[in-house]
Amino acid sequence: MDVHAIRARIPLMQTCLYFNTGGISPTLDVVSDSLIHDIREIGETGPPPIMRPDEYHQRLQSARERLADFCGAEPENLCLTRGVADGVTTVFNGLDWQTGDELVLTDEEHPAVRIPADRLPAGHGVKLKYLPIDGSAEEVLSRLEQMITSKTKMLALSHVTTDTGTRLPARQIVELAHSRSVPVLYDGAQSLGQFPVDVTDIGADFYSALSYKWMFGPYSAGWLYIDPAWHDRLKVVPSSANYFADDGIRRFEFVTMPTIYYTASAAGTDYLSAVGIDKIEQHTADLAGRLRTGLAAIPGLAIESPSEPGMSTGVVAFQVAGFEGPYISTQLRERQIITRPTGLKFSGVRVSVAMFTTAADVDAVIGAVDEIVRAGAPA
Repeated sequence: MDVHAIRARIPLMQTCLYFNTGGISPTLDVVSDSLIHDIREIGETGPPPIMRPDEYHQRLQSARERLADFCGAEPENLCLTRGVADGVTTVFNGLDWQTGDELVLTDEEHPAVRIPADRLPAGHGVKLKYLPIDGSAEEVLSRLEQMITSKTKMLALSHVTTDTGTRLPARQIVELAHSRSVPVLYDGAQSLGQFPVDVTDIGADFYSALSYKWMFGPYSAGWLYIDPAWHDRLKVVPSSANYFADDGIRRFEFVTMPTIYYTASAAGTDYLSAVGIDKIEQHTADLAGRLRTGLAAIPGLAIESPSEPGMSTGVVAFQVAGFEGPYISTQLRERQIITRPTGLKFSGVRVSVAMFTTAADVDAVIGAVDEIVRAGAPA
């Protein structure tokens, strides 16, 4: 994998060391070129649905097919959304919740899942249960098995968690849940683009994704995979003409489609596929390991992300005794190193190692954190 060739496609690489792909990725030139081309074309030739309707629908369908192919789905099972929260809300609103139903989340759930879940109890008397994700995959599965009861309505879990980048044993979780007749919804925001994902092989009932993190697409576009068995079981809350115009997956697309975002997202997935997701996964695993090793040598610093193969990702989170995460993250930013503070379970820093990261970048982070810690915490 030619990292320098990748960096040449990302203009932001010239101005800083970027380690927040887990928040919003820098933009690939193929993505921005797609957006600029489409906007210019709209200005010059008019609105595509009116002036070029056949081309408009063909391009949208092409984008849907390429996005579906990237995650191992059939296009007729993929509805286009504005992001993970949009997909999660579509699923939650489509279920028939009853008083006493239980919804299982991880104890490190992003607000895109947690907030829609928090809103359920007020109207439906739903009990939220939180799965601790620390420890081995076997320990996580064992805890989950004990948490599932006859009242469990659904599991809504991050495939990769937001702060520590913990990769859950997705397929095994689905097998366990389905053996108890419990459906599974995954938040795929932090997974797609980090490693190969095949939603059909995983077996999830629902998989909600977005474009603007590890897939290097525009902010904000997303999509929701719905297993065919749920097409007629999931209620549709009609809010667009698609409800009346389509009896398939498009019924779940509640908004007018910003086509240029989906064609640009597909351009991003085309690029990632050409580079090779397997190569990207290996590259980030190697450098994330280098980062964990270097940071762990700093006095008072604790690595909060897993290191075990199969559970670790390109996300490395840490905390330092006596320091608040926002302080360290701000100090790093002053050195042109862009990270993100954590806050769900501990006050630390999240560093996202991506396909464009180099060993020199990683060493710069280690050196900067060491310097900040040695200087001491503010009074």
